[in-house]
Amino acid sequence: MGELQADVLVVGGGLGGVAAALAAARRGRSVVLAEDGDWLGGQLTAQAVPPDEHPWIERSGCTRSYRLLRQGIRDHYRRWYPLTASARARAFLNPGAGYVSRLCHEPRASRAVIEGLLAPHTAAGLLRVLRRHRAVAVDGDGDRVRAVTLAAAGGGPQVTVVAAYVLDGTETGDLLALSGTEYRTGSEAQAVTGEPHAGARARPLNMQAVSLCFAVDHLEGQDHTVERPATYGFWRTYRPAGWPGPLLDWTAPDPRTLEPVARTLVPNLPGDPAAIAPG
Repeated sequence: MGELQADVLVVGGGLGGVAAALAAARRGRSVVLAEDGDWLGGQLTAQAVPPDEHPWIERSGCTRSYRLLRQGIRDHYRRWYPLTASARARAFLNPGAGYVSRLCHEPRASRAVIEGLLAPHTAAGLLRVLRRHRAVAVDGDGDRVRAVTLAAAGGGPQVTVVAAYVLDGTETGDLLALSGTEYRTGSEAQAVTGEPHAGARARPLNMQAVSLCFAVDHLEGQDHTVERPATYGFWRTYRPAGWPGPLLDWTAPDPRTLEPVARTLVPNLPGDPAAIAPG
């Protein structure tokens, strides 16, 4: 088992973990950033989810680093992709022209930009990135964490990172249970937090749902229907409580008003202002 020393250890290479590592390295601190997957960026890259932000994001309401990331993604397309003239001229280019985000794009684009933002600090020796490393043990004394042991994927050697500051940047708080830290799940009661919109009682199981993202290729005129799975009939008609119709159809509640909304999927819309030029 090897050992590394650093001022800051960040476990988890999602956007939060990357931002923390970048901030520390910019201040001249030595940083180890550990990620259990191959890609840094979390939801924006490995999970294929475009950014979901407030309507004023293009003008205000974000950090300078996040602004650089957003601009870097757009510049990546302008530099490397054969954009149409109208798309290239758009100050707030939305490469995927999606409505769920003002910056729909391919995961590999944001991955490249994130790597570029970290590259100067990696080259300077301030930042070391350990990909495919997962936290398996925590060495602590009371409320202080001294070190975290990371296991390499595929049965590789373990490494213990000793750091003055340890930050949990994982998606699900992996270090909480390992370190014995007190934590809660779900939503707390109003009496605990004083939040005006909190419920009267705690709801430990009220947590974000799991999403599975995947790319779909539209092949005009082709039929790739598979045989019906054994549970097809159940899921085809399943309707959860409070849902406006079958769970797996095109009607879903508005997240704010809960009113039923008919969704659509129309591939290859004509006249897309952010379309990539053919050829």
